[in-house]
Amino acid sequence: MVRSVVVVVVAAAAPAFGQWAAHVESYVPGAGVPAGYEEPSHALGQPSRMTSFGAVSPFNPPFDASDLVSIGAGGSLVLRFDEPITDNPLHEFGVDLIVFGNTGYIDSAWPGGVWGGVLGDGRGLIEVSADGSDWRAVTPLADSPYPTLGYSDLSDPYAPGPGLVPSDFTRPVNPAFEPTLGTTFDEIRAAYSGSGGGTGVDIGESGLASISYVRITNPVASGHVEVDAIAAVSVPGPGGLACLTLAAVFGSRRRGCA
Repeated sequence: MVRSVVVVVVAAAAPAFGQWAAHVESYVPGAGVPAGYEEPSHALGQPSRMTSFGAVSPFNPPFDASDLVSIGAGGSLVLRFDEPITDNPLHEFGVDLIVFGNTGYIDSAWPGGVWGGVLGDGRGLIEVSADGSDWRAVTPLADSPYPTLGYSDLSDPYAPGPGLVPSDFTRPVNPAFEPTLGTTFDEIRAAYSGSGGGTGVDIGESGLASISYVRITNPVASGHVEVDAIAAVSVPGPGGLACLTLAAVFGSRRRGCA
């Protein structure tokens, strides 16, 4: 008997022009901002893949002043995209927007890269707008469960140099992933499945069909919030769409649908 085999090829969508926040509309530092972290343009463009201590990983998050802008108590940051971001049903996991900061995982077996909790500097509020005046609150910028991962092929969470396979900063982590005590770096990297991490945002929560502005505020009386970048999620390529279809049928991604 001849069995037919269907091969699903994954084609990742290349980040397009306008995929990243491109303009600073306003910045109010607020109170308690660390010296050197007051430059809002550091939140434009792609997230950081390298720090002065090596490749960015969930255990080695961005921390350099050249990577981040800080928002202190009472402060805010407003960024604008060149192209509107839509509430698109084809976006994986319902995530349309990803915010990157400097949250990191605590290493309970340093330097082995074993999950021991989440470490972050503060909490904030994410709001979105289509016109820069009508603001709608969405997911809070709590300590992200998915810190940034710069390269998908790292075996060392504290690698001194870059990897060979850059992660996709426009692809969200499956929100079903919940690391627990003892989860290893290899397991975390596998669960990211090519994603670069970050806090996923569903624009649909706002009631808006599309947005061009993102505002992050820090109303907390103490602490500060760091922002590295904001990315628009890409629609998966043809192979990715096939994988989403298989996921809907089988309840999970199939082998080869990285």
